[in-house]
Amino acid sequence: MEQHERLWELMAKRTAGILSAAEEMELEVLLEAAPEVARQQELLDKISLQSTGKPTLERKEILLDRIMGDMAAAENNETPRIPEATEDSTPAPRRRWRAMAAAASLLLLLGAATMTYLRTTTATVVWSTVQTRPGSKTRITLPDGTLVMLNAGSTLSYPNNFAKSGRQVKLTGEGYFDVTKMANYPFVIHTNTVDIKVLGTTFNVRAYADEPHTETALISGAVEVTVKDAGKQHITLSPRQKLLVANSIMDTASKPLPAARPDDQKPLIVLESMEKEHAGSLIAEAAWVENRFVYRNENFSQLIKRMERWYGITIECHNQSLLQTSFTGNVQGESLDQLLGMLKQTKQFEYNVTAGKVIIH
Repeated sequence: MEQHERLWELMAKRTAGILSAAEEMELEVLLEAAPEVARQQELLDKISLQSTGKPTLERKEILLDRIMGDMAAAENNETPRIPEATEDSTPAPRRRWRAMAAAASLLLLLGAATMTYLRTTTATVVWSTVQTRPGSKTRITLPDGTLVMLNAGSTLSYPNNFAKSGRQVKLTGEGYFDVTKMANYPFVIHTNTVDIKVLGTTFNVRAYADEPHTETALISGAVEVTVKDAGKQHITLSPRQKLLVANSIMDTASKPLPAARPDDQKPLIVLESMEKEHAGSLIAEAAWVENRFVYRNENFSQLIKRMERWYGITIECHNQSLLQTSFTGNVQGESLDQLLGMLKQTKQFEYNVTAGKVIIH
């Protein structure tokens, strides 16, 4: 590091009050080698910068006036001398203003260096993390009043400076959000595949790493979804719409947006309308919040993953034809044994439970 850069760093640390004894000695040596800086530092040391907030214009003027006053007093106490031909013959008032400008510049630079140093060394953001185990759900109230329901096997993280960070959270798994409306502070959910920005609304996000896509289902309000690996494509949802984005997406910036539900040849991005369950107002995508297990035209290989999270148990299937079979149903409160019994009515299979594991044949 250059000597003058090291000098600025040490002066910034002294101003911040975090200079070690060894660094104090190093600073004194450097100041001895730069007497003009040392003199201005002595004047700055007389000023107590106690404010933790951003200095106001009035505060800055007071600080500069004090520096200028000290420097003027120092010059008035000097014994007048007749300048020699080799000395600067600039009139005393102009020299005084040069010194004042130098001191003012030093104050601004030192303040900037101190703030930069503090930002890089002390502005550590601590994230709080809430996890739900398989077979359980968790209700969370965030600092802004936003309500979050976490489904089984999910993780939600949020920073300690939640409001100042712009209400940012990170989600892995599935969460139902009822966001408190704050017009000047958007709420942003980060997942591996998409970022979701809202002002105040109700919606469901399903972003499990072991599933083929990330799903955003809007109940009310409006959200803007940014697909990370699709040229930062932005898609705005209306109520009762859902967006499915393949977790293996690479680049869909030039691809048209399909309008149908993905089948075996899944497009990378799908936008579709949500349907109610039967004649009620229940939305299948958020049915889990009411402890309902809803599955629609879902192949058994994917259904197994959901049952493992829902019931907190491991399931092995050795019936290959069964893995490709699709199931549709809507249950509430049924045990795993009861659910498997219902599935057997669609396609016959056998199973047994050994050491907390379900083996399907």
